[in-house]
Amino acid sequence: MLVGEQPGDQEDLAGRPFVGPAGIVHRALEAAEIERASVYITNGVKHFKNEPREKRRIHKKPRHEEIDACRWWLDQEITIIQPRIVVALGATAARSLTHKAPAIMPIAAG
Repeated sequence: MLVGEQPGDQEDLAGRPFVGPAGIVHRALEAAEIERASVYITNGVKHFKNEPREKRRIHKKPRHEEIDACRWWLDQEITIIQPRIVVALGATAARSLTHKAPAIMPIAAG
């Protein structure tokens, strides 16, 4: 199971996760020779939080309360799917899974 942050503009319009620019996830699965049908993809936050700028809707980071409010749906997906592995794609996704703000640290090169 892959858990992203929240739908983006294209995902919101399509009603499906990881389309548009986020479609890179599909290309990464293909490059790793992982069948897309074997991976459940969802988002921790279920709504597209945005602010309008001219003709575009720009992504806005969800507040902790919004992340927590969507946790019920994510818990239900995990219960139904029963994934062997859950991967958080970013800090918001990690918080939605752990109920804590994650400490994300860079890995030193070398």
